[in-house]
This record gives sequence, structure tokens and C-alpha cells, in this order.
Amino acid sequence: MEHLSLKESAYKIIKEKLLNLEFEPGSRLREDLLAQEISMSRTPVREAINQLSAEGLVNNIPRRGIFVIQLTPQEISDFLDIREALEALAIEKCISNITERELKALEKIQMDFKSALAENNFKKCNSLDSKFHQEIAQISNNKKLIEFLGEIEDFMRIARAMEKKEQPKMKNELTFKEHQAILEAIRDKDVKRAREAISVNIRTMKANLGLA
Repeated sequence: MEHLSLKESAYKIIKEKLLNLEFEPGSRLREDLLAQEISMSRTPVREAINQLSAEGLVNNIPRRGIFVIQLTPQEISDFLDIREALEALAIEKCISNITERELKALEKIQMDFKSALAENNFKKCNSLDSKFHQEIAQISNNKKLIEFLGEIEDFMRIARAMEKKEQPKMKNELTFKEHQAILEAIRDKDVKRAREAISVNIRTMKANLGLA
């Protein structure tokens, strides 16, 4: 069982809210109100916010306060371009390395995504979407690749929440189909098809965000 410190608990709760767009991008975060909302004292909340600021998820502006980051279309487009290049390599390495057990883990994420979709739990869909791509990176067994993809994944989760704010059911159904195509290509060890399926998935995201 995981035992988190108060600061770690505050960090985890606030970060999840940020990644799910529960705070309006660009809006101000007040420590006192946030502490009240998550039923904690201000000290662990302040420590959590300092960590989130260091990670770039909030902006601490002197004499003005703490503000939720507001990703620009150009920033999102840049992140997606980087992600597409890195994931093309990740999928190739994944297919070279994958074991039957790891394939089952990817299949389980897909099953969980399908269940979340059936329950209209779109926050969970967003989290599982992220988990699917992270799992492929992990299977690649390339430490630097995992690290680089990990550095942008939080921003990708925010972008996904933005992407699927409207018509979440239809868009998550499409994500499920695209992930299924990626999974089948991995299962068949077809690198060319897998790379194309990853590109389709990212191009869909760009189109949904009006960046295509």
C-alpha cells in the first residue's frame, strides 16, 4: 500500500485536476481556496504548487500570483511534432522487444479504455490514452526515449483534455479505434503499419485541435 506525505498527496490531487482541465487555463490559483477545496493546510499545498511550477504546469508570477498554464496552438503543434518523431522510433523498438506479457498489458489498457468509454468516464479515457502511449515507450527499453516522451506527456494530457472537451464520446471512440489499429500492427510485428497508425492518431489530434 502506498503511503504518501501530505505534500505528495496535495501534488497528486492538484496535478490531476490540472491535467483534466478542472481549472480554466490562464486562471489564477489561490492557495487558501485550493487548500480548502482539497481539505489540507496551506503548507503542503504551497509545496505542491512549487513543484508544479518547476514542472511548468503552473506559472508563479511575482506580485501577481499563481496561474494555470495556457498552452498556445503553436506550443501544442510543436509538442505533437516532437511526439510524432519520438513515437515513430518507440513503436519500432517496441515491436523488436515486445514479449507476450507486455502485449497482454497493452491489450489490458485497451480493455480498460473500452470499459471507461462505456461508462462515459472521459477523464479515465484521457488517463488511459496517456498510459497506452507510455506503455509503448516503456517496452522500447530505450531510457532516453522514455525520458524525453515522459517530459512532454503531462502537456499531452492537457492537450487531449482540450481536444476532447467537445464531443468527448465520439472523439474517444475514434481514439479507441486508432489504438486498436496500433495494437494490431504491434501484434503482427508490422513496423510500417504501426508507424502509420501512430501518425494517424497524432494527425487526428491535430485536426481536432484545428492545427492540421
